[in-house]
Amino acid sequence: MRVVEGYRPGPGMATKQRTIRDFGYLEDQEDPEIFMARVREFNANYRAENVPLRIEAPGTARMYCKENRRQNYGYKFLEAVYDLLEIDSFIEEYEKSHGFRGEYSLGDIFKFLVLVRILHPDSKRASFQLKNSFYGMRTDFTLSDIYRSLDYFKDFEVELQRHLNERVKETIGRDLSYAFYDVTNYFFEIDFPSSEDDLRKRGVSKEHRTDPIAAMGLFIDANGLPVNMSIFPGNTSDSLTLQPTMKDVKQSYGLGRLIVVADKGLNSSSNIDLIVNNGDGFLFSQVLKGKKGQRYNERLFDTSGWVSNEDGTYRYKLFEEEYMGKDKNGKKEARTRKVLLYWSKTEADMARRKREEKLEKAARSVRNNAYSIRKGVDEYTKEDVVDKETGEVLENTKKLRSVDLKKAEKDALYDGYSCIITSELDYDERTMRKVYGGLWRIEQSFRIMKTDLYARPVFVSTNEHIRAHFLICFVSLLIIRIIQHRMGGKALSAERIGRALGTATCRVLKGGIIHLDDVGGAIAFRKTRNKNGKLVDTLAFSDEDEIALDYKLIQDTFNTNCYNIYLRQEVFNKILKNIVLA
Repeated sequence: MRVVEGYRPGPGMATKQRTIRDFGYLEDQEDPEIFMARVREFNANYRAENVPLRIEAPGTARMYCKENRRQNYGYKFLEAVYDLLEIDSFIEEYEKSHGFRGEYSLGDIFKFLVLVRILHPDSKRASFQLKNSFYGMRTDFTLSDIYRSLDYFKDFEVELQRHLNERVKETIGRDLSYAFYDVTNYFFEIDFPSSEDDLRKRGVSKEHRTDPIAAMGLFIDANGLPVNMSIFPGNTSDSLTLQPTMKDVKQSYGLGRLIVVADKGLNSSSNIDLIVNNGDGFLFSQVLKGKKGQRYNERLFDTSGWVSNEDGTYRYKLFEEEYMGKDKNGKKEARTRKVLLYWSKTEADMARRKREEKLEKAARSVRNNAYSIRKGVDEYTKEDVVDKETGEVLENTKKLRSVDLKKAEKDALYDGYSCIITSELDYDERTMRKVYGGLWRIEQSFRIMKTDLYARPVFVSTNEHIRAHFLICFVSLLIIRIIQHRMGGKALSAERIGRALGTATCRVLKGGIIHLDDVGGAIAFRKTRNKNGKLVDTLAFSDEDEIALDYKLIQDTFNTNCYNIYLRQEVFNKILKNIVLA
């Protein structure tokens, strides 16, 4: 005689039964009627009594068996954001409208690649090896299916970004008072491009590598949420990426007036003309050295007119200037913009230390005649061609390398100085600094993609697969940024979000019982408040677990509370289904 209950392991799955209590054989009982009465009473009161779960742990269980296989359920938090963006319905509509006839689901593959990119970033092949490691995820596809699907992902690259923008506006909210734009590149571990049309081209690498690269232009809004991504051949100049991207963003997204915030690498006359002629605004940093910055040298080195703080560690000059631009017809016209020159002691000290380090390397290179050591050396070394006997500078004679101290002295004049220009004449010094300071968000986004999402090196080779790869990385970045945005001042880094959710694993035991593993494994540091009142880590350890604290914060963000070790499978499934972004 047993009391059992039925349950479904998952939606649409066949009903199973688990034993709640085993009472033994009826024929072994001295009084069968009393025995059956006890069984019926237990059965009637079972739900009200909340009888503890019966866990079966046979001593013959093997290490490599179904009951001992750990599966990740932390991905469900990421999936909640993924579902909020309605990506599944978008891909389903694409399959219908394009008559997709594959025996696999594009939606299942795309979701798998996006979520695993956050939890366990790796190559497509290595990611496929983990397809059975996620609790309740549909992964009925092969490695060949993954590579075939990349061609389709490329087809809806632009349309999906537009769809995501609409969903972000509806659910999260877009703050496009400013649009931050920057460019970076990603390397491929190959020697040469495969063809003239190959996106992989040799160019100026941000990481000082000689491998072929592909460039990415990225727009983000004032909340730090990605808006648009564009891919260019690796030999495309940064300044040339803004115009096609800006045009596409304005037309495709139906945006109003934008103020484009970018670094000095995007500051070109043609880009400024495009922005102004479109009725938009700009706020760019400006070089102070060389030909382009000469027009500000007189004001820069004039000691009068500076506004300084009390301790003399910061000062600025703010003025308007007239400059010549070109209208839509290419005719010259006079325009006005605001210019902010400012100096920071902190930046000056940092520039001095960096230059001293370069000078030391240059001196060591000249002394050792180490031509092979290039990084940090070329800037302050020079080569003169001299006559060996007289020292007269001549042609076709010996090259003499030396440290360029004159250049170092000239560069020292600019230590700590920066310049910002803007079309917004109503901006004051504080506003210009604040708006430009938001660029760190896009630089951080690039770091997340390169470091936490392992976007490079890129292992796929065709242009279609390359674009699909970056689309997957873009969506993964958007999901991470949305979670961080909802966390507000308590936002965790992408690495800590991925670590905490990657540690959320479980086992399905016999009888449909879920055993949740401990989410933890890293001792937390004690925190203290600095002079600005901000909590910062110290070098002392606490008695808490950092991963456990992070996981609790994530659960709070998603309005979830799941800390029991053992759960019935149907209860656990309901908890996962109810995970939503609070």
